[in-house]
Amino acid sequence: MIWIDKGQEPESLLQYRQKEGAYYEGFSDKEDIQEALLLEQGHICAYCMRRISKERMTIEHYVPQSVDESLALDYRNMAGVCMGNRGKRKKYMTCDAHRENDGLTINPFDRSKVQLIKYKFDGTIYSEDEEINKDLNVTLNLNCDAESVFLKRNRKAALEALQDKLSRERDQGQWTKTLLLKIKDSLKSKGKNIEYRGIMDDYLDKRLRRG
Repeated sequence: MIWIDKGQEPESLLQYRQKEGAYYEGFSDKEDIQEALLLEQGHICAYCMRRISKERMTIEHYVPQSVDESLALDYRNMAGVCMGNRGKRKKYMTCDAHRENDGLTINPFDRSKVQLIKYKFDGTIYSEDEEINKDLNVTLNLNCDAESVFLKRNRKAALEALQDKLSRERDQGQWTKTLLLKIKDSLKSKGKNIEYRGIMDDYLDKRLRRG
């Protein structure tokens, strides 16, 4: 999971929300919301960081509509998420599909919360904060490694690819702070984040703190 810097809401949503009796299901231009979310999230799921597209995503309400309907049209309450393996048994589902309407402590729009997330070399995502760790493991099921999901394995593979790149650079005597920052910047290219970049950011940040 990475921090999402919320941008400006689509003009069509702003105009619709100002109409009397406006409600979420009545808003017909949801593609405008999808495009805005994809842009600010770099085309990855707000929770698991898998690649998403307009054809393979859903609009998530961080505070569920069933909890607070007044936030249903609030763009600051919206995130783009993957399909979460919908249609499978619940233990194989992830993200909002697994969450349903359960509350969350972790908040992808709150940088201080996201900074409490950590990763292990085997791809495990976790936090030393008990409530956030429950969100990651239980509510969102982000350590699901079942067939067709492979979240842990995919994060591990992303980290290993990064480590291989760094190893090649180190062999050439180029493993410097400047290089690490350059590589971190390259994790987003042409408006798209690399899948599972959270584990790579975590690793690079640890290296940078070492000096």
